[in-house]
Amino acid sequence: MPPVMINQDKGYSFGNEPISVNKTGEWRFLTPKKIKKLSPCSQGCLLDGEIPDWMEAVKKEEWAEAWNIMKRNNPFPALTGYVCFHPCSENCNRGQLDQELDIQAVEKKIGLWRLNNYKHETEPCSFKGRVAVVGSGPAGLSCAFYLTEAGYEVTVYEKSDLIGGMLALGIPEYRLPRKVLEQELQLLKNKGIIFITNSALGSDYSLADLYSKYDQVFVATGAWVARKALIPGEENKGVWNALELLSAYNRSKIPDLKNPVVVVGGGNAAVDSARSALRLPGVNQVSLVYRRGRIEMPADQSEVEAAEKEGVELIFNATPRKIETDQNQLSEIIFDYSKTNLNGLIIDCNKSFKKECKTVIMAVGQNADLSVLGLLDEAKTFIAGGDMISGPATVADAIRAGRIAAETIKSFLEGLPGPLDDPKEEVPILFEELNLAARLNMQPLKKQVDPVSEAGRCLGCGTCNSCGICYLFCPDLAVDNVGGRYEFNLDYCKGCGICVKECPARALVMEGGSE
Repeated sequence: MPPVMINQDKGYSFGNEPISVNKTGEWRFLTPKKIKKLSPCSQGCLLDGEIPDWMEAVKKEEWAEAWNIMKRNNPFPALTGYVCFHPCSENCNRGQLDQELDIQAVEKKIGLWRLNNYKHETEPCSFKGRVAVVGSGPAGLSCAFYLTEAGYEVTVYEKSDLIGGMLALGIPEYRLPRKVLEQELQLLKNKGIIFITNSALGSDYSLADLYSKYDQVFVATGAWVARKALIPGEENKGVWNALELLSAYNRSKIPDLKNPVVVVGGGNAAVDSARSALRLPGVNQVSLVYRRGRIEMPADQSEVEAAEKEGVELIFNATPRKIETDQNQLSEIIFDYSKTNLNGLIIDCNKSFKKECKTVIMAVGQNADLSVLGLLDEAKTFIAGGDMISGPATVADAIRAGRIAAETIKSFLEGLPGPLDDPKEEVPILFEELNLAARLNMQPLKKQVDPVSEAGRCLGCGTCNSCGICYLFCPDLAVDNVGGRYEFNLDYCKGCGICVKECPARALVMEGGSE
């Protein structure tokens, strides 16, 4: 018989089996049991976040509990609260009742609470081992966090003088406040993580050097090699690549851009470049030209809309052919009309137009610097992740890659089975499956400004959120409130299943019976 918790004052048990004190539940054929079903928001989360769980903690203003749940999948909610595009909200079932949950605002609040309430944790005097992380972008920082949590000493090597990778050099401050990033980095330093800057793999040290000092190495050098459009005039002065521009902008080295500016590309780097250019002195005409239609843009649509509101001109279905100059200055860029069909991108060279420009920013993608692969020691296991492996992706994707890398390294060093990266094959719970009629005063309520009130709008799809409906409807008084959470008192439970039928979140099932 599995262990049960005995309430000495009331003389009954919580568990899956009755105790000998009271056997009124012995004849049950079925027993209610709490389960956790996949919520649509969790399915959409790039970090596998347990969103209904930390929403429930925030609703009760249990911030420490919310952070403890959050960090299992995401150690940097303040960062993702600013820069993640939150596809989870697009899936939110609440949107079919009134308005989808503002998950980003609640996540950001948890992150800012952590930054403002962090207390230095006592680190172990001895470590399980030493690990080197090459690259201080979100993947490297995430890996370092989880390995430190697991008891390893971690040293992070960064070729730049700034820590943070794309967080510091690729994302403009208007999207990610530098103060927030600095606070996150300081917390990592407080945990004992060592950072070595201005140190590049291949020139300042080799993998052999790292292997001689560390038990394992994680390489997350990102995707910093700008792709070329391969068109005439691309090499002229006045043509920037997006990463070059954003890096200078984020270092407060004001780029000398001449008006008007044309940005070529449709990703987030292109949109960031356009919005950053518009913030520079002397620039008031910025056009963003993308080879496909608006709906096909890989950039987040909220950022595209923000750029448009700020005054960026958007031009679609046009592919650059040539950049023209006049007296060694850019004068215009020629575009051919293009469109997408079942065979891919079709360029119509017979239909073209010219766009005046004095500056061109090419944002047609990035590649990883794979030259590091030539430095491998075949006798050693090499672990890599982040944009270096996946290609340019989101900050959330990189954080997840770092977490999986840390789990892999820990398993490797401790001789344990490796982590399973299983796809979410479970079907998420649908809005139609929820029993909202059981909730008292369930009225349409749109987004709230206060994060606690907003968390209170969460329907808890597939997860018990302590709504108390099972307590209200149980005819046998077999449900009790234990520390703010509702538990089954199986000494009285007759297995009628009313609690399962009435559960709004569908977080209960009937199983088995009693022996």
